[in-house]
Amino acid sequence: MVTKTNTISVISFIFFIVFLLVPTGSLSKRQRLLLSNDGEQYAVIFDAGSTGSRVHVFRFNDALDLLQIGDDLEFYQSVKPGLSSYANDPEGAALSILPLLKDAEQNVPDSFRPNTPVRLGATAGLRLLEGDASERILERVRDLFHNETTLLSNPDWVAVLDGYHEGAYLWIALNYLLNNLGNNYTETVATIDLGGGSVQMSYAITKESASNAPNTSNEEEPYVQSMHLIGADYSIYAHRFNFFNLS
Repeated sequence: MVTKTNTISVISFIFFIVFLLVPTGSLSKRQRLLLSNDGEQYAVIFDAGSTGSRVHVFRFNDALDLLQIGDDLEFYQSVKPGLSSYANDPEGAALSILPLLKDAEQNVPDSFRPNTPVRLGATAGLRLLEGDASERILERVRDLFHNETTLLSNPDWVAVLDGYHEGAYLWIALNYLLNNLGNNYTETVATIDLGGGSVQMSYAITKESASNAPNTSNEEEPYVQSMHLIGADYSIYAHRFNFFNLS
């Protein structure tokens, strides 16, 4: 288990652990894929933030404990500016992370690459772009992952996180690191995620409070969602505040 004494940061661990734990329609297939290579596997995760893009390569065992890559618990590299700075140049956006992709691939042994997923999660920077600029950038990134690497890619693994999930994912990752998941919600901790373009606050609440949460329109993000994590059900409140409109 990763602890606060390890060199890896909580933030860099978010996309890795959420990719494995968050219930989705493809989770069981995904876990079988990731955990099927004699107890050792890799994952390549891109964090496309407002001010820059970061790549993390993780090596882990079938208990999801991180194993060292060289002298550290991850391979990490970053570039600036972020993808959102290429609103009018989607091809340039994708090419800006090509060096990260190539360096990440070099840190995965050849035999593991076809079964090593590469995923990109974008946050406030792309959410705030106008029109279809965000989707055009993501399409070029999907093409890049498909054409320029032997890592395992999937179009669904390149996406913009909405404000709710950006906050909830930090809550999941931090409580996982603290060994809180699987316990009663009162034994979990709240989180505040301060990013380059927004801030998210998240915490677990009672089922009664969740049932009384305000309704939202189809265009608005929900305040509360239910998640089943490591044998326990949680109602997680998460809300995003954009810096340009703290409301």
